[in-house]
Amino acid sequence: MGSVKSPTTDDSSVDASAGSSPGGREVLRIGVILPTEGQHPVNWLAARALGAELAWRNSPTDLQWFVQLPTASTWLNDTTIAINAVPENVLEMGGELDVVVGFNDSNNTYEFWVDPVSAEMTMNDAVALIPRYLTPSLVEEAHPAPSLSKSILVDVTTPCSDVVAAEVSRHALSRSLPISLIGPMDEQAHFATQLARHDQTATDVGTDLDPEQFGALIQHSAVVVTSDGSLHHLARVLHGRTVLLEADIDDQQIQLDLWRAVSDDTSDRPHISIEQKMDRLAEIVEQTALLRLGRSLSERTIEQESERNQQLIALGNQQSVHWVQQRRRSQHTIDELRNALRQLEEERDTALTDAATSRLELRTQHRRLNELEMRVAQLDQGPARLPRTVDWSSVISQIERDLVTILRWLRRQLGR
Repeated sequence: MGSVKSPTTDDSSVDASAGSSPGGREVLRIGVILPTEGQHPVNWLAARALGAELAWRNSPTDLQWFVQLPTASTWLNDTTIAINAVPENVLEMGGELDVVVGFNDSNNTYEFWVDPVSAEMTMNDAVALIPRYLTPSLVEEAHPAPSLSKSILVDVTTPCSDVVAAEVSRHALSRSLPISLIGPMDEQAHFATQLARHDQTATDVGTDLDPEQFGALIQHSAVVVTSDGSLHHLARVLHGRTVLLEADIDDQQIQLDLWRAVSDDTSDRPHISIEQKMDRLAEIVEQTALLRLGRSLSERTIEQESERNQQLIALGNQQSVHWVQQRRRSQHTIDELRNALRQLEEERDTALTDAATSRLELRTQHRRLNELEMRVAQLDQGPARLPRTVDWSSVISQIERDLVTILRWLRRQLGR
């Protein structure tokens, strides 16, 4: 995971302490409580990263995941792990596990429960562990829409103003970046209408992403625009390119923050050093487990029930893996179709441009042909259309003849 192992959690010390107790074990059983509150699975990812870090520091371990019910959280669809429910009687967990790690909101304290706050570690500190958990291979495998990598990700959970839409459209146009949306479908439709006024479109990346896919989406985004503080903190930890839409923020500040974020200005990126806190927490987990390893096995669940639970967990894991594979394949298919649709739209735009250019050239050629036909007509019919010259001698002669005729007629009339 890239962290430095604490000297107090050396494997030899764990083995020696475990072997000195008749009820001891070599494998440390750790349970981690996953938080289910929040609009986004940021805290869920932080707990996953915290559990993975503790398992690495105190290995060998048997890591189990729990959630407190009832809950309507959508992150329970995280089928990459086996998730158990916290029993109504929390003391039952002490019979199956050596240590339970979780942020405790109640005033009840248990000898097997370790609250990270006891090591001065907050949830924001745990979020700083997510980059260790989201490895490049995991991000590449879990990203739901590779064609939308390096896109401007807008969280429309809270309605965005027209200024935000205008600034996002401007940056998307100037840097040739796609726009992707997360949040309720109604708000997505409203924001897409705002973008359409600026000749921009947006793509919904899905509303049923699991936590790993959500983390990969944030990791590969060019910039994150959100009003959620936890999501803003996660983006700052991962890459620093994020804009927080606060309630009292003005239009000029939005423009400044967005330009700074898109320009990859990471000077505001938090530099959190949590190695000492992690060392302290790992030491507390280890010491708590060692103090309890002397318990007799008579206080635990019977062997048949344990074997049945293991079979159920194994079956659930197999079904979860199959479901995740099917879901990933469908998402990749959707992304390929989205990419193909974009290519077809580009080809259509190119064809329309070519057709418009052809019509303009045809109109120019037609106008030139008319000019040439008029010129040819002028050259062919020019002499016939010119006015004739006057033969004055012939005119005078004709006048003289007419006068003679008139005089003869008058003479005849007068002679009578």
